[in-house]
Amino acid sequence: MTKTFQEYEHQAVPIAARKSVFSIAIIWSGFPMVMVGAFVGAQIINGLGFRRGMLAILIGNLLLAGYVAALSAFAAKEGKSFGLSCRQLFGEWGGKLITFFLSGLVVGWFAVQTGLAGESVFKVFGLSQPVAILVVGGLFTLLTTAGLPMLKPISILSIVLFIFTGIVSLGLNFQHHTLAQIIAYQPSHATSMALGVGVTLAISVFIDSGTLTADFTRWSKSPTQAVMASLSAFPIANTIPMLVGGIVAASLTATDGNFAQLLNQLGPGYTLFAAIFFVINCASVATHGLYNAAAGWGSLFNLPFQRLAVILGAVGTGLALAGITEFLVNWLSLLGIVVPGIGGAMIAWSIVGRGRFAPNALLISWAFSIFCSTVASVYAPQYSVAVIAIFSAFIAACVLLTCLPQKVATSEHLR
Repeated sequence: MTKTFQEYEHQAVPIAARKSVFSIAIIWSGFPMVMVGAFVGAQIINGLGFRRGMLAILIGNLLLAGYVAALSAFAAKEGKSFGLSCRQLFGEWGGKLITFFLSGLVVGWFAVQTGLAGESVFKVFGLSQPVAILVVGGLFTLLTTAGLPMLKPISILSIVLFIFTGIVSLGLNFQHHTLAQIIAYQPSHATSMALGVGVTLAISVFIDSGTLTADFTRWSKSPTQAVMASLSAFPIANTIPMLVGGIVAASLTATDGNFAQLLNQLGPGYTLFAAIFFVINCASVATHGLYNAAAGWGSLFNLPFQRLAVILGAVGTGLALAGITEFLVNWLSLLGIVVPGIGGAMIAWSIVGRGRFAPNALLISWAFSIFCSTVASVYAPQYSVAVIAIFSAFIAACVLLTCLPQKVATSEHLR
């Protein structure tokens, strides 16, 4: 197959190839405006009640917005993928380890979305579940091989369908429930959770791909445009599904947050539409996640983007067949502990460490964040482990970069 689009896996994106702020904003927004966010929003509301749940969602999304915006500004200035930037900051082996790890994690997101979409196809169209997952996984992989140009139309279609479905579903929901009833919703004592846990869930949904924001925002023409594009996704696009899922959960009409199922009451045609919407929505997340994975591993291995997308798509489809979707909550808990410290250390370097090569300081800061968030998850679970991970890495990196002598970065380090 002839390569018609340069992904720049091994070099910075030249200014002439950069995209408009609208294009990057659409591509980024189409990633988090998805049904998984509605499911997580419902979990938060079911555990905290509507008022406290919405507070957790707001806090989590604002923190995630600042986190991704800071990383996006750095990405646009450098023009490099996450994998290349990671080696610049964490050193050759440290950068490769982190890139391998994070790019592998987003294959898990591809698998989760493939499994969810396959289940929908299985229920509506009557295919056996393994066959449905194989078909869906193959389709999502094929779309991803087209690279960045394919992400924009998928995002536009997914966003439009999401907004339409959300509006219709909320209209149906409010025919039988008042806003006052929804706001007053409180969970039973048995299902309650701590506010910090809710904040962690809100952050963890996209903390991995948020950390990998450079794969998208390196295409921005300036740091300002990169920040604008990232803000369209966080907090805006990421909050909307959590809000809608939380509303239908508080109404007790769809306790899992799946507002699309409200369309079933309108007849078979709408049931089919809801299934198609769900598959397209999953396609948006899956293709973005697989793009992250292929771009990241493309910086590690001397393989073309398309070939890596096919290989990793096959791996993700296999994970979907193995039933990884059932472990979504545990998956988010792991991400909230392990991933945020990477971005926290990177942000610290962009503020106080510019011009210096300090991989050991950043790696120590990341390890320190994992230790702090793990201790918090065991002994103080009422606090947000994701927030602890970000700030512990940031503070540790600032201290180490300020107090310890470091090497000055050379062109060898900055490649």
